[in-house]
Amino acid sequence: MVVLPAADSTAIPKSIMTKPEIVILGAGLMGRVAAYFFMNHPDGPFRVRLAEKDKAVLQEATDWLRSDQIEPIAADASSELELGGTLVGSKVCVSCLPYFLNPRVARAAMRAGVSMVDLGGNPQVTDMILGMDQEAQRKGIAFIPDTGLAPGLVSILAWDLVHRFQHCAEVHLRVGGLPQKPEGPLQYAQVFSIHGLLNEYLEDAREIRNGKAVSVPSPSDLESLEFSGWGTLEAFVTSGGTSTLPRTLLGKVQRLDYKTIRYPGHFAALKLLIDMGLASQKKYRVNSVEISPREVLTRILEETLPKNVPDLILLRVTAKGDGGREEKFELAVKQDEQRGISAMGQMTAFPAAAIALAILVGNVPPGAHPQETVISSAWMKEQLGKMGIEV
Repeated sequence: MVVLPAADSTAIPKSIMTKPEIVILGAGLMGRVAAYFFMNHPDGPFRVRLAEKDKAVLQEATDWLRSDQIEPIAADASSELELGGTLVGSKVCVSCLPYFLNPRVARAAMRAGVSMVDLGGNPQVTDMILGMDQEAQRKGIAFIPDTGLAPGLVSILAWDLVHRFQHCAEVHLRVGGLPQKPEGPLQYAQVFSIHGLLNEYLEDAREIRNGKAVSVPSPSDLESLEFSGWGTLEAFVTSGGTSTLPRTLLGKVQRLDYKTIRYPGHFAALKLLIDMGLASQKKYRVNSVEISPREVLTRILEETLPKNVPDLILLRVTAKGDGGREEKFELAVKQDEQRGISAMGQMTAFPAAAIALAILVGNVPPGAHPQETVISSAWMKEQLGKMGIEV
């Protein structure tokens, strides 16, 4: 295991700032905010190549960023030729693409000798990328999957808390991206990719129970919780949020779980959709076209869930041990109206970019790593602080 030193001991070389060494794949809700991090970092700006297949989205992101340090490129990540060309000359790739494209990105990055981080969300994809460890070591590059908020930041904070105890017994992660006001029958709004959302809702979750690694169905295990200023909320098990922690904490804690926070009533509405079969991937023939209910549900949610509404991130990481002592991180972040950045963008794209920066400045050894073992909470807190977020 490699643990980083405190971040304030590492200076960022000035030579890095003159080269287009960072590639960001995807210029949507997260990609453009990751680019903002590098454009507005106190030690920058850094030169960024921003790639997106939708030219209108790319233009919109470029206009919003308003920086001559951005090199916009129209490229389709599903094309190996275009993807490989996009990575040429760079040092670190930040994939802000849907999780199912990340294996393709990882293979292209390996061929190009480019380090990579992604926003993850799917345990099987994460396992595949971590399985490239020896090859990444030989290439002298670093791969860190599952960066962002949850999975992501919460893993680093949890690792910090666990090491504050002689004997940590349990770790509980509670995170939610919400509209500031409940919206519609789901009491929800679109704050990130619907593909990623449904993946979290429908895949099994990985936990530690009674000291053993287990799989738990999602969504399940509904509970109520209180957040100061936001009243009574609900939380339930979803997939992906524990990321690599069940592996790195196995043998160290007796209990690890992750739950997504929502407004009351969301769980019941979600369960109704699932129980009716509307999340099934079974193909049905309709008017000579084969399509699954999940494909239809994805499209409906993309079109009907409110968008561009003021959002909110609630985060609580709790650890207990040493005879009942408790340590906790708690955070509530609202949409930044002045900068025009959503709460989800701040808390997903900024942490991912901070990890990419750690790789760029040489703070991460070659190989494929769980983030909590190579990114210190000191580094993360410092980098978020530079973006105006105090943890």
